[in-house]
Amino acid sequence: MTSSSPARPKSRTAVAREVIRRRILRLEMPPGTVFSEGDLAAALDLGKTPVREALNLLTHENLVAVAPHSGYLVMPVTLRDVRELLELRVTVETLPARLVAARAEGTAGLDAAALAWWQATSGERADAVPTPVQGLAYAAALAERAGNARAAEVEGYVLRHQLRHLYLATALGDPHWPRPDRSALPIALVAGDPDGAAAVVEDGIRALGAALFATLVPVVAAYLSRPADGGPGGPPPDAVLDLDLGTLLRDGVGAGRARPSRVVTAEATAR
Repeated sequence: MTSSSPARPKSRTAVAREVIRRRILRLEMPPGTVFSEGDLAAALDLGKTPVREALNLLTHENLVAVAPHSGYLVMPVTLRDVRELLELRVTVETLPARLVAARAEGTAGLDAAALAWWQATSGERADAVPTPVQGLAYAAALAERAGNARAAEVEGYVLRHQLRHLYLATALGDPHWPRPDRSALPIALVAGDPDGAAAVVEDGIRALGAALFATLVPVVAAYLSRPADGGPGGPPPDAVLDLDLGTLLRDGVGAGRARPSRVVTAEATAR
């Protein structure tokens, strides 16, 4: 008979890191926000030491930065950041998909792992992964299943930042999120088809990227009173790509569209 020891309680630093990270991802602390360690500790009813240690860890996640003479800064987000992260996801996420498919282990446990990632990352107590986030949640589940710890660590970083982009798109615009094909990836995994699994993952990332840009580029271009592209079929100009999206939030663009903490949970945004 085997016994399992109870889970060790999280340290105060770990709790502070989790709470602050969620506030940043869910736009409760929007991009570009400047804040002090003391004010944040008081707002969260946490001690200064765990908050200071948590903020140091979050600088390594590129979610906050030290702001000289001001305290800390929530890292800005630009459309260039969104584009670069999507490009990185294509490279990072196809590896776990290939590794899992090569073992032809099927899909047992992936739904539960995807839901667990969503609940832990967002803090939402949902019974199911919302449609706009399904690709991210299943990417996290595949990374865990693949058994490559370094890939899973990079994946976690990438997916958290992408989740913040989804919150931003829904706060600023009216995204038409792609509805994922729930059968394509399981078919490839069960069949032991690494190329097919990687193709499904890549297609999903590109569809999400198209929805993000279709939502955000016109909003940013209108805010700047600039054309949305650099010419017929051209990419957005640098002024559109490099504006901090937090500037739009601070100026009330999209105000009242949705509560930031639940913006990606609204199934009505899925088309």
